[in-house]
Amino acid sequence: MIMELPSGALADLLGRRVTILIGFLVGSLGYLLVPFASSFWHFLVLWFFIGMSDSFRSGSEEALLYDSFKQDKRETAYSKVYGNGNIIYQVGLITATFLGGLIFEYAQHLPFFLLGLSMVIGAIVTVFYIEPIIDSETFTLSNYKKQIIIGAKEAFKTTYSKYLSLFYIFVGGIGWSSTLFFNAYIMVDLGFPDALRGYLTAAMRLINVVLITKLLTNAKLFNRKRTLIFFPLIMLFGYLPGIWLNGFWGLPFVQAVMIISTARWIILSPLTNEVFSSKYRATAISSLSMLIGVVYISLTSISGFVISNYGVKTMYSLLGVISLVTVVPLTYKLLTTDKAQA
Repeated sequence: MIMELPSGALADLLGRRVTILIGFLVGSLGYLLVPFASSFWHFLVLWFFIGMSDSFRSGSEEALLYDSFKQDKRETAYSKVYGNGNIIYQVGLITATFLGGLIFEYAQHLPFFLLGLSMVIGAIVTVFYIEPIIDSETFTLSNYKKQIIIGAKEAFKTTYSKYLSLFYIFVGGIGWSSTLFFNAYIMVDLGFPDALRGYLTAAMRLINVVLITKLLTNAKLFNRKRTLIFFPLIMLFGYLPGIWLNGFWGLPFVQAVMIISTARWIILSPLTNEVFSSKYRATAISSLSMLIGVVYISLTSISGFVISNYGVKTMYSLLGVISLVTVVPLTYKLLTTDKAQA
């Protein structure tokens, strides 16, 4: 989270391709060395590198893709291509989760070696990326500091962009905390045994893929207004009933929650990119990612007390209440604020 903003500014100054390449190389080093770690401090250092790898690639990849389409005057195609990439990601996640378990039983170190190797392949592919032309400054420490400051302000430069960025942060932070943390626990609380949880989660991810291909990438269906309204509706539907969920009746609500993070990348990301200038795009995206991290840390910290005393179902309902007091008002503000202010 700490490295998000500095890496985003670096991408805007040095180039997105270079920053993505560094991210892949640092991440591959971390994963390839995991099998040799034998103490807490070893893992701490390696996961620092792995986390830094994610931050170097997060804003840079999105900025490179969007500015490539913008340069060709084809911004409307961005969402479709980004959606196709997410389909590959979801299918890869399902396949890798299944194969990873089998490989781990055969050789516990091998999954980490394979993951490190895959990032080496990613680094090789990155070398052939074509950098979009942006009006960037020459890299100096002074320009780097200025890039961080101005780029961080880019996400909040107008009334509309401020509301949109806050909307993105809360949708992303709440949805991401569920994807990485709460969803796994609530599947246990719903009463499913280990093997069945794996099958059900895989099935729900497949449903995610279908929704991406059939609905979320349909520009006619998800215009700006419907996109903004979609998020509070699905978040309130998925989270608020949490305390009453049980067994198979709870699956539609968990499925709804799983859609939030996917939809954030596919249909909300294009809206935020519209209001960012190319010169500060990676820095602005990284600023939002950093603040999403703040929301994630806050929610997971609170959950320690809530889950231990009241269970993860109560935490789900609490996420619904938080969505009600953050995402819902921001939706109203966005719908009533002139988009021209962007």
